[in-house]
Amino acid sequence: MARKDTINALIKRGVGQEDAGVLAVALKSLGAIGGSTVEEIVALGIPEERAVKILAAVKDKPSSSSSSRSRKTAVIEAEPMKLFEASVKFGECDASEKKL
Repeated sequence: MARKDTINALIKRGVGQEDAGVLAVALKSLGAIGGSTVEEIVALGIPEERAVKILAAVKDKPSSSSSSRSRKTAVIEAEPMKLFEASVKFGECDASEKKL
């Protein structure tokens, strides 16, 4: 993911633009940011309170590409189909119907 994309993804998650820029330059990707610790983020100059919120925001909301891969599909149980039964009785055909 490009730096600008990482910054935009962080901003969409509620991270401030300045913090998003610092994180994107230092850690490069959302995966790296989500895999870091509060202490590592604080070491970048971001206050601890914001670091905790940033990690929660990144871990709670997966990126769109990973969410489509990890999305679970609901299974719906359906009732078995009942076949339509019809009994048809054929009568005698006249000469014109026999040609068909």
